[in-house]
Amino acid sequence: MAKKIKELTLKNMGQMAGKEHGEYLDNQLLMVMSAMQFGKSFMRSRQPYRLEDGRVLRIISGTSQFIINMKPYYLSTGMMVVMPAGSVMELVEKDDDFDFQIFSFRELPDDITFKEDTVIHLSDDDWMLMGEYYQLLKHTVSRQPLSMKSVRAIQTALMSELQSLKKKETNETSRKASGRKEVIFHHFVTLVNQHADKEHNIAFYANKLCLTPNHLGSTIRKASGMTVQDWIHRRLIQQSKLLLMYSDLPISEIAEQLSFSTPSAFCKFFKKETQMTPGEYREGTDAQQPGVVVGQ
Repeated sequence: MAKKIKELTLKNMGQMAGKEHGEYLDNQLLMVMSAMQFGKSFMRSRQPYRLEDGRVLRIISGTSQFIINMKPYYLSTGMMVVMPAGSVMELVEKDDDFDFQIFSFRELPDDITFKEDTVIHLSDDDWMLMGEYYQLLKHTVSRQPLSMKSVRAIQTALMSELQSLKKKETNETSRKASGRKEVIFHHFVTLVNQHADKEHNIAFYANKLCLTPNHLGSTIRKASGMTVQDWIHRRLIQQSKLLLMYSDLPISEIAEQLSFSTPSAFCKFFKKETQMTPGEYREGTDAQQPGVVVGQ
C-alpha cells in the first residue's frame, strides 16, 4: 500500500525546536521563535511541502522567495504570512539572514477565517504588537500548570488582529482599483489548484471563468507574466514532486493520477520541466531529504 503524502508535522518540528527556541504541545500547538536553528537542511529549495495544520509566519530578518499554493511571494522583514491547513509551500531561494517565527493553529472561531494563503505588510507599530503577542504566547505556554484555555485565547486574539489588519490592507488596495485582470487571475489560480491534476487544457479554465481561451490567455499573461500552460505545468510539477518524494506509488500510477496518457508522456514532461527523470528525482530526494523534519 502506498504511503500517505508526508507533511511538515508539528511533532517533528517541535522535537527539533527544543525549549530554548520554542514550544511543542502534544500535537496541539507548535511555536518557534527562530526557524534558523533548524539549519540549512530545513526545507530544501524547489521541494514542495504540504502543511498538516495552519501556520503563521512572522519574518524577523532577511529575504526569501516562496511559492505558496501556486502563488509566488517575496518575503522580507516586517511581513507576516498565514497559511491554512493543507497548504503547499515551496522555498525558491533565501538569503543567509532569512529567519522567521512560527506558530500553528487548528480550529478558529467562526468569525475568524483564513481560507487561503494571506500575506500582510505591517506598520512599525503593528509589527511590535505582533512581536508582543508571540512573546506572550511563548511565556504562557511555558508556564505550569499549563492553561490551554489561555493559550487558545491568545491565539484567537492574535488571529483576530491579523484578520483586521488584512481587511484594512485589502480595503486600501481596493481603493486603488486593482482591476479586472487581477480578479480573473486570482480566480484562475484557485481553479488550477483545484483541477490541474485532472484538467490540463486551457479551454476547461476559460469555460469555468466564462471567457474565451484567447481572452483568458491574454489576461493571465498580462497579470502574471506567465502563460496559462505555465501555471498548469507548475501545479503538475509540484504535485509530481510531492508524490515522488512522499509516496511509494509507482511512476505509472503517478502518471495516471495526474491524467497523463501514458507513463512515458509523464516522464517526458517531468524531464523537460526539471531536467531529470522522475526516477532520478526520487532517488535524489531519498538521499538528501531531511527526514526528521517532514513526517514519520
